[in-house]
Amino acid sequence: GIVGNAIDVFKSMDKKDLISWNTIICGLAMHGRGADALSLFCQMKSAREKPDGITFIGILCACSHMGLVEEGFSYFNLMIDEYSIVPQIEHYGCMVDLLARAGLLDQAVDFVRKMPMEADGVIWTALLGACRVYKNIKLAELALQRLIELEPKNPANYVMLSNIYGDAQRWEDVARSKVAMRDTGFKKLPGCSLIEIDDCVVEFYSLDERHPKTEEIYRALRGLTKLLRSSGYVPDLMELGRGT
Repeated sequence: GIVGNAIDVFKSMDKKDLISWNTIICGLAMHGRGADALSLFCQMKSAREKPDGITFIGILCACSHMGLVEEGFSYFNLMIDEYSIVPQIEHYGCMVDLLARAGLLDQAVDFVRKMPMEADGVIWTALLGACRVYKNIKLAELALQRLIELEPKNPANYVMLSNIYGDAQRWEDVARSKVAMRDTGFKKLPGCSLIEIDDCVVEFYSLDERHPKTEEIYRALRGLTKLLRSSGYVPDLMELGRGT
């Protein structure tokens, strides 16, 4: 994630090959530096370095994170028409993500249906995530149906749909989705966080009480909560009770 240093190293290279161009472009795109990634792509073309499929994954990713829908399609077509690169599922996935992030969910589904290959779990998960942001329950149910076919043992998909129902206060559907997940026989592994203090890495879960300084930690947490409330923070209590 030390992007600045990566750019300095790249600029200091006497000879830049395709791998180095791809590495810096994809790295910038994935770390929120989409404009820099697109600028470097222009420099890459000026240097007469021919891009490949990996290059365009970085470019399309940059467009997705920046919300550049028209530009994304232009680069997608450029890849095909000018460089004769056959799009792979990763490229189609970037395009679906581009549309989904922009809230163009109907267009995203239409794009999926016109793909020359079946959409994988990554693509349907991107759509499912966008459904929560844009509160599209109908499409979320379709995405979950496809994900169940592709990933029948992944309980996280049920959790996502349950959260979408919860956002809409459809509590009966929340309960139904949790029952459906339970019936699969699988449980969602609880997420954990890691923090490094004095060269020591500590792992903890929500409501964890295993740490020897638990009482001190929760005392500090209560103090922070009190400070936040005094500043006008109001917790979203709808998030409580959604664990499985």
